[in-house]
Amino acid sequence: MTGASSAPDAADSGGPHLTLEKRLRAIEDEREIRDLVIRYAQLLDARDHRGYAALFAREGRWTGQMGDVVGPAAIEAMLLEAFGPTPAGFRNTADFHIMSNILVEVDGDRARAESRLVYFVRGEGSPPAPMPCRAGRYHDELVREEGKWRFAHRRVIAEIPTLEDAARARAEQEEGERP
Repeated sequence: MTGASSAPDAADSGGPHLTLEKRLRAIEDEREIRDLVIRYAQLLDARDHRGYAALFAREGRWTGQMGDVVGPAAIEAMLLEAFGPTPAGFRNTADFHIMSNILVEVDGDRARAESRLVYFVRGEGSPPAPMPCRAGRYHDELVREEGKWRFAHRRVIAEIPTLEDAARARAEQEEGERP
């Protein structure tokens, strides 16, 4: 992915050069999508299950370690199962997500994005520390629905395994190499 783009359509009389209006729309679309990616992490950290699920399209799909679910209601149910109901007045002081390296490609009312995540938790000495099994990336397909960008499909890919996962992978690899 190379960043924001908006391919000119055949009706563009300016050939490969976009009008100022179309260039501005592409910049606004990219910003809205970047804000969507960041809002996703904020709502997840706040345990706002309903707000989080509302970031997905009507047929939006979430795929990751917790499952593969379709639709805002199913996504909200997945969060309720994983985290339980959010207590009134909840203030998260235990963990948070950092989103970075957000790349966006826009093509009309559809877009693709990639981003990185690191999940921080309170460390033993109380300063926040990254949780290695929660570092990874997102691959997103997005759609503009009712004038707003929403996730059509968000894939969560864990990249840095825990020590236990790494040891298991090494053992499986060694087992496969034995005659």
